[in-house]
Amino acid sequence: MLKDLEPKLPTDRVLCVIKLNYPLLFLLLVPALALAAVPAQPGDAWYKSAEKSLAELQTEIGGWPSPDTVDAPELDNVDKRIGDLIALRRNAEQCSNNATGDLNSVNAKLEAIGAISEDESRDIKQRRNDLTDQQRDHLRRLAVCRLIELGAKDTLDTATNYRQKALSDALLTREIPLWQASQALLFNERGAPARRAISGKRIPAIGAFSLALVLLLPVALYGARRLRKFAEQRELHTAGHRLASMYARRLPAMAIFIALAAGLTTGGVAALSAPLLFLVAAMTLTPLLEQLVCREDIHCKEGLPARLLLALVLLASAILLVDVQAYLPGNVDLALRGVFLVLLVMSALWLLWRVSQHPDMGSLRGLRIPAALLLISGPAANWLGYRALGELLTLGIYGTLTGAFLTWLAHLAIDTGLDNLEAGQSTAARKTRDILGYTQDEPMAGIRLIRRLIGFGLLVGYGYWLLTVWRITESETATAKGILSSGFDLGGLRIVPLQLFQALMIFLALWWLARWLRKQMAERWLVKTKLDSGARQSIVMLTSYALIGAAILIGLSVAGLEFQNLAIIAGALSVGIGFGLQNIVNNFVSGLILLFERPVKPGDWVVVGGTEGYVRKVSIRSTLIQTFDRADVLVPNSELISNQVVNWMLNDTMGRVIVPVGVAYGTDTRKVRDLLNKIAREHPLVLTSDPRVPAPKVIFMAFGESSLDFELRAFIREVDNRLSVRSDLLFAIDDAFRKEGIEIPFPQRVVHMPTSTPPIPPPQA
Repeated sequence: MLKDLEPKLPTDRVLCVIKLNYPLLFLLLVPALALAAVPAQPGDAWYKSAEKSLAELQTEIGGWPSPDTVDAPELDNVDKRIGDLIALRRNAEQCSNNATGDLNSVNAKLEAIGAISEDESRDIKQRRNDLTDQQRDHLRRLAVCRLIELGAKDTLDTATNYRQKALSDALLTREIPLWQASQALLFNERGAPARRAISGKRIPAIGAFSLALVLLLPVALYGARRLRKFAEQRELHTAGHRLASMYARRLPAMAIFIALAAGLTTGGVAALSAPLLFLVAAMTLTPLLEQLVCREDIHCKEGLPARLLLALVLLASAILLVDVQAYLPGNVDLALRGVFLVLLVMSALWLLWRVSQHPDMGSLRGLRIPAALLLISGPAANWLGYRALGELLTLGIYGTLTGAFLTWLAHLAIDTGLDNLEAGQSTAARKTRDILGYTQDEPMAGIRLIRRLIGFGLLVGYGYWLLTVWRITESETATAKGILSSGFDLGGLRIVPLQLFQALMIFLALWWLARWLRKQMAERWLVKTKLDSGARQSIVMLTSYALIGAAILIGLSVAGLEFQNLAIIAGALSVGIGFGLQNIVNNFVSGLILLFERPVKPGDWVVVGGTEGYVRKVSIRSTLIQTFDRADVLVPNSELISNQVVNWMLNDTMGRVIVPVGVAYGTDTRKVRDLLNKIAREHPLVLTSDPRVPAPKVIFMAFGESSLDFELRAFIREVDNRLSVRSDLLFAIDDAFRKEGIEIPFPQRVVHMPTSTPPIPPPQA
């Protein structure tokens, strides 16, 4: 149980509220983000301009050249126009749905007015005419939107087929091989001119470079010196020593690259500054990458190839992002591309070899040859002249592996950080726990939920990354999206996967909310009230069951189940109950009765059949009773409702203690009565003046066979102490009787033995 917080300052109070209620903030944030992500719906006047847009797109697509002559820029334009058609079709579908809804509403109003009659009033006629005009407008709008939708669908199919044909032709088209371009470059043949010219202002570029270098280089040198001193103060081969040494060597080069990027940007050649900035990013990330890969291993051999591969991938991303090859002549571009691909393949194979040699990666050794062939396939196709195929394979394979590696590293880093924060091992983690209001040993609620949300986010991000690196356009995923959003028919049932997923997420969110509320109510909120433990548990259980029931109903509603079909489900359940679920339903209903009526509640001392003990928990199917031997007994709820139950603590906790006492014949009975009364009244737990119960009383029961039988009867406030009070009274009675000389007799028996044995008569003949 979390400790109660007593905030003394306003900041502490705010942190306390955030700490206790941040799961609710998550639940409120998710719908807010979902609403923010909903695209804007097309307006009523949208279809008036959509026809013109569709006609323009159809005209442009009709003028496209033959698919076998399409180059990369033209293929990008095809992808853009396909995206426009998809958006147009989606808006047309939404427009059709809106028009259908409006038309149904108007038809319902016309039906409510009824048929035309001669004696209807002027207001009714005017209302009917208005609704008829609205009906005509909605029909016209619905027809136009459906025509636009069908036209966009046909045009989209034409553009998609065109793209597939152009892409297949481009993948199988062979251009000049890279080795021939390199050979031609040796003879000073630059090939085709650059598609873009480098035109910049030299003086501003040199001035900006010089100024940035003067400002950044001293700072970088000072920072490098401080990092070297920091590394010298740390133990050798530790994380701090390694990172400080690596950044100390990189800071001057990073300052020079940033100054060059500033100069190129000022000179008007901002596109060429992107590779330099990506190199700076690589120099910043590669030490962290090596630290995550190698950890405390001082003989780590995977660090250098991993750093080199990440730097090359980031550099390639920058080159593709700003289209640097457009500034280079044809053969120069091809030669540099060949050199870059050689470095990329060598670093990838180097990393694969190093990783396969690791003791924990023995299973990877059998996959080295297939993995190497995959890594070589893309660059080899590029070297042979199949540049489109080579770019697709290189970007797809290396992008997939890089994305998986970065996703794993991000998950590892976040998981390590959360573990450190939860354990409070580092100074930063302890300070963060103090800011959030957690003590050192207090568990942090919601860490598991945060882990799952982050893992799900990383998985979704990796999925989008795969679509990007394999150049999967929206047109190619339109079919899958249509199946997910529109569903498919299975027999006579319509299955919509997206609705099922939404229903599952809503059910899990409400179920988690029910668990969180149950925990908060049981451990925080209801503890501060004057309710007893049984009432608190009943409220907690009923609230939890209500929320879970609501979650089931909402989930079924979102999944598409109509509530009028619940009659069929109820009929099937009634048949099942009649055959084999009677006991389960009986216990379920009995559990609800126990929670509402509360004849037994947690903490009560009950006797059910041969079971006697304390009630620990009343659940929906059974009640947990812990005996005095600490054995847990699960009693079905139906037995508590249908059978006789002895509850010592139903209305109050008071109970009666009966102590039988026997004294020898001849003892003064009134003296015995006075002694027993005195002993009972002197006990601190015996009630002597409570108006609800009688005072202690001594009763002369009978003249026994060997003793005069008395009973001491007294009430105590807590019946839980009945046995201990009875034991205390017996000890006190024994001491008092010994002191007063009162004898407690043994049972006496008189046995008469015969003096002689009579003769045995002879047997008769």
